[in-house]
Amino acid sequence: MHQSTKRLAELALFTAVAFLFSYIESLFPLPIPFPGIKLGLANLIIVIVLYRNGLAAAFTVSMIRNLLNALTFGSLFGLLYSLAGSILSLLVMAALVKVSHDRLSVITISAIGGILHNLGQFIAALALVGLNAILHYLPFLYFSGLIAGVLIGILGKWCLARLQKNNSYLL
Repeated sequence: MHQSTKRLAELALFTAVAFLFSYIESLFPLPIPFPGIKLGLANLIIVIVLYRNGLAAAFTVSMIRNLLNALTFGSLFGLLYSLAGSILSLLVMAALVKVSHDRLSVITISAIGGILHNLGQFIAALALVGLNAILHYLPFLYFSGLIAGVLIGILGKWCLARLQKNNSYLL
């Protein structure tokens, strides 16, 4: 199989797994009193693709997953929030990966990404409903993004190490 075909197949597989993780996560909401807060298992795939394949591939997988989620079980507002969080976090994580030259760990970069994902969603909500309606929510978004980002980073570091042992495409 040609390398570009293998890479395309791998990215399609990553997209499918990210979409599946989003779906599974929607079936089991976290038992916390703050709506919309979740672990973000699909972001594990985005972190893996970012490190393995770069920003363009991670952006493509993220955007396709967001569109599939919105079309399958979401809404226009959900898509807006997802895109705002995904784009902000992914761009900053990619910049940090590039400039850190391995000085920042996957866990640190994922934690920053988790915080920024929630900040992007907060900014989208700010534009839609105004500051007074959501300001009280900001600390919860910050800490849930930090916790989720660290957990995704730990899983991402482990997955990347396992994939690097193979030192090839998944297929």
